[in-house]
Amino acid sequence: MTDPSNGCAARVLALIEEATQADPGSMRTTTVLKEHEGWDSLGAVMFIGLVQEHLGVELSVADLRASETVGDLQGCVERRRAGAVG
Repeated sequence: MTDPSNGCAARVLALIEEATQADPGSMRTTTVLKEHEGWDSLGAVMFIGLVQEHLGVELSVADLRASETVGDLQGCVERRRAGAVG
C-alpha cells in the first residue's frame, strides 16, 4: 500500500518547481524558499493557484509566509488537504 502523504509531498515539490521555473529535481525538502531565486511574489501566487488547481487545496499568503522550507510548505499543504478531506 502506498502512503498518500508521500505522493502529496512529491506533487507539492513538483508544483513548487513549476511555479518557480526551477529545474525538475533541483529542490529538496530542506531548500529555503526565500533563498530560491524563483520564490518571489509571482512564484508564490502561481504556486497557490497550482495547488488549488491540482490538489484542490486553498492556501493563503500567511501559509506561505509561515513556511521557511519546501518541507514546511509540503507539511502545510498536507495538513490543509487532510482537513479538507477529514
